[in-house]
Amino acid sequence: MTVIVSIASFILVLLPLIIFHEFGHYFSAKFFKIKVLEFGFGFPPRLFSIWSGRNSLFISKELLLKYKSFNSRKILFVTTKLTYNRLSVAEIFDDKNEIPASLKSDSIEITSHYHQDGKIYFKEMQWSFNLLPLGGFVRPFGEEHSDHPESFYMKKPYQRLIVLISGVLINFLLPFVLFFIAFLMPGQIQKSDLIIMDVIKESPAYHSGLKSGDKILSINGRSMNNMNSLQKIITSSLGENIEIQIERGIPNVFSKSWEEKFFYNGDIKTFKSRPRWNPPEGQGALGISIYSSNFTKIDSNYGIIGSIRESVFSVFQLFDLSINSIKAMIAGSTNPQFSGPSAVGPVGISQITGEIAIAEIEFRDKIMIFVELTSILSLSLAVINLLPIPALDGGRILFVLIEILRNGKRVSPDKERIVHGLGFIFMLTLLFIITAQDIIRIYQGVDVVG
Repeated sequence: MTVIVSIASFILVLLPLIIFHEFGHYFSAKFFKIKVLEFGFGFPPRLFSIWSGRNSLFISKELLLKYKSFNSRKILFVTTKLTYNRLSVAEIFDDKNEIPASLKSDSIEITSHYHQDGKIYFKEMQWSFNLLPLGGFVRPFGEEHSDHPESFYMKKPYQRLIVLISGVLINFLLPFVLFFIAFLMPGQIQKSDLIIMDVIKESPAYHSGLKSGDKILSINGRSMNNMNSLQKIITSSLGENIEIQIERGIPNVFSKSWEEKFFYNGDIKTFKSRPRWNPPEGQGALGISIYSSNFTKIDSNYGIIGSIRESVFSVFQLFDLSINSIKAMIAGSTNPQFSGPSAVGPVGISQITGEIAIAEIEFRDKIMIFVELTSILSLSLAVINLLPIPALDGGRILFVLIEILRNGKRVSPDKERIVHGLGFIFMLTLLFIITAQDIIRIYQGVDVVG
């Protein structure tokens, strides 16, 4: 049952991210009047397709005779030519394998076709639903080479650049939307007092003046409601000065074992400290140990303006956390917050989503964790797709930029195809290695999250 929950939650988290990414490509392509031949949900093999996009082409009398010899209900493949400013059928095939290799990238798959008044009318855009629900894709017409005015190849460099970047842009914007919706949701959040139990000598907290019994109220002006918010703001601020507001605790020297060790009279103080990247073993970034007390629930009524403000803060905090994670991985940070695996693949992500789905926590807390995870994945997809790696958006963007720098002179389509093919093999190899590490970790009983 846990495996089923993990797979289902993984699909529900990852698939929409990739689909929204592809819709970015799709709508920008349609805006620039680029013909889109297929929008795929998941990866092949194909289960079924829904066709749309009624179009027409002129057809000569010679080709019309050939067309009439084919079954009108079956799928056909046509290539086009532009003569006297009108598009017409250049050749027609009833089997994809019959198409010469030089024409395959310029062929159109059509269905629901019929002829009338010297034209054939057809549907050319398919929405395919595929067996492997791990992503999606958009297949524009004439991506590698074509002289068709509605082909990707014939569009201006800046138009192709926008189409390639648009998916990444969606992945950057989606976390803001997700957090905004999450913060608008009614409900309660857990609140607790965060009490400093111990301050380690010669630590940043020790030098700043923090003491045992201090109750942490806010950091950099933001209220600290629970341990999670405290850990995130400290980890996102490593190496930077932070402002910690506390309420000084007065020792209750005659307290019983069940009584509070400190009491408070409103003595508010503010200290500055700098969380460290490489604390000694067994110490945290500030050098303090914390315990939580007085657990309560408070209403999360942010309103529209508050939700916008909180969503912006949350996304930029995730940026900082992600950047710090990369820095820690490169520098070999000893901070315990970075003690987990440096990378996880689909298996590792499904393990995380499964653990969240079955965790015994409040529904709203579970939603917020899923939103955070989905946002991290969305931002990661955006960054990875911007890298100049062949076969990804960034690799294709690089070729367009090279074309612009060379004053419109393109890299040979054959050479570009080879480079992207090698990039695809590299990405599959990397995915295989990460997946193998995920499986080994799960077999050894090591959790990705605590």
